[in-house]
Amino acid sequence: MRYEISEKGNSTVLQINEERFDAKLAAEFRAHVESIVSELSPHLVLDIGSVKFMDSSGLGAIMGVYKLLRDKRISVAQPQKPVQDLFKLTRMDRLIKTYDSVESALTETA
Repeated sequence: MRYEISEKGNSTVLQINEERFDAKLAAEFRAHVESIVSELSPHLVLDIGSVKFMDSSGLGAIMGVYKLLRDKRISVAQPQKPVQDLFKLTRMDRLIKTYDSVESALTETA
């Protein structure tokens, strides 16, 4: 999994630099977040702007991280239209707020 992590105020930004978020990436993503959970800020922003395709495995991995981070907030930034549509179709956008940009995700929670 190609990714970058940065700290911005009280938020951790995890930028996923992959075009596909599917079964191949899902297990590695979840394992990575589990390994760094103690280092995360109170708010995790998942920057998925590079992700052009997400299947149910990717969605399940994000949901697993959502449940894992019960005491933290999680947001998704920059979803491309197919991924945004998937969030709406599955109603995950009601649990995990999506934002057009990382900056708007950070601003609204500051």
